[in-house]
Amino acid sequence: MAKITKIKLTKKDKTIDDDVISMSNDENAWDEEVSVSHLTKPTSIRLSSITIKRAKFFAQVHHERGYQSWLKKIVEERIDTEYELYRRLKKETSI
Repeated sequence: MAKITKIKLTKKDKTIDDDVISMSNDENAWDEEVSVSHLTKPTSIRLSSITIKRAKFFAQVHHERGYQSWLKKIVEERIDTEYELYRRLKKETSI
């Protein structure tokens, strides 16, 4: 099996990987199969053609597969940042 080298793993990820590898041949270490379905629903956002051209450019700059992947990443990062700021502000004001 080829080893993937471009993914940075945290210590937690490495620990989980090591645990899974060590238990892979032990049938008693595994639970019953669980079916998984996507909880997210696809959506669309209309963007101007100039915005799409710029997004394509920056996706290439950031070595993303495509502009939609890059936009998704940017939106999720921004929402996470805004939520964290909101949570901190709420915590500070409730003290």
